[in-house]
Amino acid sequence: MSVNLLDRLIVLIFLLLVSFAIFGYLGKRPLFGVEGRWAEGAREMSLRGSNFVPTLNFEPHVTKPLLPFWLIKKSGELLGYSEFSVRLSGAILAFVSVFIFWRLSLKIFEAPYAKLATFLYGSSLGFLQFVRLAQSEIYQLTGLIIALTVYVYFREKKSLIGYLLFFFGLLIATLSKGLTAVAVLTLFVMIDILFHKLYFHFNPKAFLALFLGVLLYFLPYYLTSQEMQTSLPFYLWFRENLKQAVDPYDNLRPFYIYLYFWPLWLAPFSLFLLSALYKKIKNYSLLTRVEKVFLLSNLAIFILFAIAKARRGYYILPILPFSIILITLYIKRFTPTILPKIYTWGAFVIPLITLSSPLILKSFGFTITFKLIFYTILFFLLQVGLLLLRTKISYPFLAIVLLYLSIEVLFFGLYQPHFSQSTEKEAGKFVKTLITEHKNLRLCAVSKEEGPVANFYFYAEIKEKVPLYREEERALRECHVLILRKTLPPQVQEKARILNFIIRSFENRKEPSKSYYILYNSSTLNTPSL
Repeated sequence: MSVNLLDRLIVLIFLLLVSFAIFGYLGKRPLFGVEGRWAEGAREMSLRGSNFVPTLNFEPHVTKPLLPFWLIKKSGELLGYSEFSVRLSGAILAFVSVFIFWRLSLKIFEAPYAKLATFLYGSSLGFLQFVRLAQSEIYQLTGLIIALTVYVYFREKKSLIGYLLFFFGLLIATLSKGLTAVAVLTLFVMIDILFHKLYFHFNPKAFLALFLGVLLYFLPYYLTSQEMQTSLPFYLWFRENLKQAVDPYDNLRPFYIYLYFWPLWLAPFSLFLLSALYKKIKNYSLLTRVEKVFLLSNLAIFILFAIAKARRGYYILPILPFSIILITLYIKRFTPTILPKIYTWGAFVIPLITLSSPLILKSFGFTITFKLIFYTILFFLLQVGLLLLRTKISYPFLAIVLLYLSIEVLFFGLYQPHFSQSTEKEAGKFVKTLITEHKNLRLCAVSKEEGPVANFYFYAEIKEKVPLYREEERALRECHVLILRKTLPPQVQEKARILNFIIRSFENRKEPSKSYYILYNSSTLNTPSL
């Protein structure tokens, strides 16, 4: 087989692996973390016939931008609300972002290095961690990459189309996760304009596109305020986007967390980032303008997130495409030898890890099915094939990148969804069965701190607001089904049994906040058959 055909085969393998990483068993893992806020918010919008006011337990939840809610809502209405449907729109955008990043890379690099950059992007933990979650991060990342790609393609032109497409990408990012993408891209664009003296971009066409973009950005906030008959959405926009950066009410973490999360999101190829920063700073005077722009942009973006007062690990995710380009520029210019050798040596261990993974999982008490064994063997054979192919393609390190991607895909696309469990899902499904089989039941939640989370409500498929009681005894007198989260106090347990309540426990010993206790009156209904 010719080298050209083998190079195409490598690209095909990459696309298959990325597709499996994004879409493989997408709906099998229960909702995780804050996914429920987006999923339940969209579901309740469908129930209420609203397009601008998400709710959780039928209380307004308007602190988040609307674009993810809209896309999740449309997917849920077309396919029915499930883990798969609420994640589908984000997964599609993630898949699209790979192709857009490929086009971006082709504008900066020759084909072999464009492939490398795209492979590094598709195999990065920052990409794979969020593509399978119904959260706003991947929406923001896709919009950012669209805007960055448009800018690179139109940077030498005064083009109204270019400016409109640029702000379209920014609009996707900002209507998904606020103004972070604006700050990041502004830093990059200003650095590039200064280095290349592209001052002609300050022209009427650009300002017209900016004006239209600002109008479209604030339109959903205006329509939300109209539906709610209050200016609260604009205050929340100010609090979440501006005040939070300088005077935050939460997420008060130290600045140095980004020294960990920046390289983490580039894993497993984080060592290249450290080497690239060292080498490029040391040889700054020898760099081309493009190299200087991406080096300074990475440093500026990092400093921006570090000096902002509100900090969380995933906030710095928008740095990912800039860092991938920086790493690829470093590999192209300096042709490092030690790191590729280290990663190549590590790649030879990957098939052994894959082949032994069922035994390792079984030793931790997981049940290994024939399907999992079949996929494991399939991935093992693929990895052996990649090791054999690496010396026969034009750029051998591409096969090494795919070896690392393959074991990531095995985890994110296969093992994680198959072995994930959720007490929130189990408890929610149980309550759904109760209220489905027995009509006209009064469903209540009891909590002196926090009530059930959105993930629970999504699985319970509530149709109306669940009242939250502070006093357990009153709730026991007035309600047929009670939901308690975190703990079940002994006095409540005793009182419930006296009043003929049956207690069903869904306990999570590792995370007590995810424990649920469902109390239902045995004189009113029989135990549902689950």
